[in-house]
Amino acid sequence: MTSVVFASLIAIPLVLGHVATDRAALSYRLKPVSQITNEIGIAQRYKLAKDGDAVSQVLIGIRYLELRNTVKALYWFEKSASQGNAEAQIHLGDAYARGLGVSVDLVKALTWLNIAAAQGGYEAKFRVEYLSSRMTPEQIAEAQGLAQEWRQRAK
Repeated sequence: MTSVVFASLIAIPLVLGHVATDRAALSYRLKPVSQITNEIGIAQRYKLAKDGDAVSQVLIGIRYLELRNTVKALYWFEKSASQGNAEAQIHLGDAYARGLGVSVDLVKALTWLNIAAAQGGYEAKFRVEYLSSRMTPEQIAEAQGLAQEWRQRAK
């Protein structure tokens, strides 16, 4: 089952590449990450991320993904996601669904995707529907409960 879900999730970015996603609406995602970080300098972007800027944190995380350093990418995504950044939450959901830098955990994957989807983004909602169709009702209920708990703590 896990290998089927893993293989199926690989296709998500390919499908999403043909439709307008929420990312296009975000001004900082209208340009490649390398160009964004170069506009103010990677060192300045990194400093902003260390100082707690959620957008800089997700951008640094994406940059680490580009460099194939999933451990550091996940570190920055977790920091940004904890501040409510939906894009970082989607990246964490994908990481848990695919086992990128972490063990495959579909409940954690769906939890993060549910948290992001609650903010109204199409991409997160699509991924929630897709992943949910490959999980048991018990797993879905557990993920929904964990997402609700996270949202209550975040208030």
